[in-house]
Amino acid sequence: MARAAKIILFLFILCSSADADTLRVISLYPGHSDNICALGGSEMLIALSENDDADLLPDLPRVSLRSGAERLLALRPDIVITRSFAVRLNPNMYDVLKRSGVKVIVIDPPEWEDFTEYLMTLAESLSLDSASALRKFADIISGIRERVPSRKAPRVFLEATSRELHTCSPDSWAAKLIAIAGGINIASSAEPLRPGSAVAPFGVERVLENAGNLDVYIIQTGAMNASHAEDFRAREWSGALGNVKVCEIPERYISRPSLLGLERAGELLLKALWEDE
Repeated sequence: MARAAKIILFLFILCSSADADTLRVISLYPGHSDNICALGGSEMLIALSENDDADLLPDLPRVSLRSGAERLLALRPDIVITRSFAVRLNPNMYDVLKRSGVKVIVIDPPEWEDFTEYLMTLAESLSLDSASALRKFADIISGIRERVPSRKAPRVFLEATSRELHTCSPDSWAAKLIAIAGGINIASSAEPLRPGSAVAPFGVERVLENAGNLDVYIIQTGAMNASHAEDFRAREWSGALGNVKVCEIPERYISRPSLLGLERAGELLLKALWEDE
């Protein structure tokens, strides 16, 4: 009997391992996709959203947030992981998925101070190593900080959107990264557009008031801001910042709560803030 029990237990372990190995996940938010890959879970991903970066797992199918449930069910997922914005956009699809036996996990993009909790939740939801996730986050941050030179900190302004010249709010992901890379955000007193917003109105006049003390002007490029360095230089007031270094950093790196983005943003910020052009 004892031997039979051991065999049954062994078969149970084998089946459990097989189930874990064959977990099929669709990610419908780019931040989740980035973090799943960063945590070593890329093999479980079978499809991404159409908003995911083109260079992330380019061979996987892309799914519209407005797709019908049939499109997703045809891919035979075990789990669909998304955020509440996407659920509000297409609630019927998620209802059908759940009734069909697909596990739907809804996790919203976290604020900076909630990122460790988010990583643990994400990792545990997909049977990934949560302790390793936290170590990776800490290691990336310490790796950036160790490379900050011990000299006068550059004063920085980040353009989140060119329209009405919004910047990053003081508690935003981007503002935290600028500080970790050793920069001083001249817009640290800016008020968020609304409670919890990652952007804050600032305006041209306030930028020009700081022209004499500004060292680096960062343009966040992406869906929120179509401007680039050449657009900045074409603005009639840009001449007042003639001695300021102008750089571009993609929104997906500097503003998306993501381990992959954090790593890449760190590299770009250290270059922007501390290297001569």
